[in-house]
Amino acid sequence: MKCGTIFLAVAVATFAPSLAESRRIVGGQFAEEHQFPYQIGLFLDGNFRCGGSIIDSQWILTASHCVLDGVDKIPAKGFKVHVGSANLEQGQLYAVAETFAHEQYGSFQNDIALIKLQDKLEFSEGVQPIELNTVELPVDTPVIISGYGRIGDGQPISEQLKYNTAFVESKEICRSMTGLSGKGLICFKSPADNGACNGDSGGPAAHNDKLVGVANFVLQGCGTQYPDGYAEVAYYVDWINEIKQKN
Repeated sequence: MKCGTIFLAVAVATFAPSLAESRRIVGGQFAEEHQFPYQIGLFLDGNFRCGGSIIDSQWILTASHCVLDGVDKIPAKGFKVHVGSANLEQGQLYAVAETFAHEQYGSFQNDIALIKLQDKLEFSEGVQPIELNTVELPVDTPVIISGYGRIGDGQPISEQLKYNTAFVESKEICRSMTGLSGKGLICFKSPADNGACNGDSGGPAAHNDKLVGVANFVLQGCGTQYPDGYAEVAYYVDWINEIKQKN
């Protein structure tokens, strides 16, 4: 039974002023420079939209709803990918050649997408790919979630990258609390006032330097007692490889 309202964790917002640590409504810490070199920021028409992860020199993994307007494909020319810095006002921007939302995306399921860059990334200390996780993680396994999303309901995005620790929730509780029964979904639980928020969509959840999840949605707002929903990367490895090989 569905127990809460699901909100896509996407945000379209302009830069906000730097934030003091006392305003960390959804918890976590500010990242050090180059601490998460695989993390990207996705911009649409100059506005921050989503997060994502570098998985290859020309490929970014994010969420389908980050590259779509409802069910309609957003032209790739409007997107830019920010890399190379934990601060959105620094680093480099790369143009996007094409986006690939999952063909069966809908109703909060299969919310995963690939972005192909026009030019290959130049890897450095601050720009590195992350390996894809290929196995199912046990319940209560800790993961690191990161993103530039809102620091709480109704709050601005964080132009400085933030991160926090969450834990794998059981499949049974995930299905019960979200009302979603399809495969490819993994839920992460956090203490109250912690977790993902709007703008973190598409961003990574990592364990042992491997990409475990892609941020999809939050339940009943940010930092609640409800788990956050992510696309489970291990389930989509074949799809990811197929898209890359064909394009």
